[in-house]
Amino acid sequence: MGKKALFDARKILRSLNHLTHDDRLIRRINALVLAQIAGYSQIDTATIRQLIISTLNLLDHPELAKRYDEYRPSATKQDQFKQLSFFNL
Repeated sequence: MGKKALFDARKILRSLNHLTHDDRLIRRINALVLAQIAGYSQIDTATIRQLIISTLNLLDHPELAKRYDEYRPSATKQDQFKQLSFFNL
């Protein structure tokens, strides 16, 4: 089982800002991803990454999806499957 941490939506925005400087696209992707994970009480970082990649593809940005999939700024094997909680339990 992976390490647990509190969910921080700002990390999604930071990673999207590294990917593109299109503010409109960043806001749209962020809103769609957050809407998809709204029903979770816990989620892992690998699932969030996959949601972002899928959303980029759905919005017809396969080149950005590929770059995002390849980009891992400080990810270690340990962080790749970190469980994130939406509540401070």
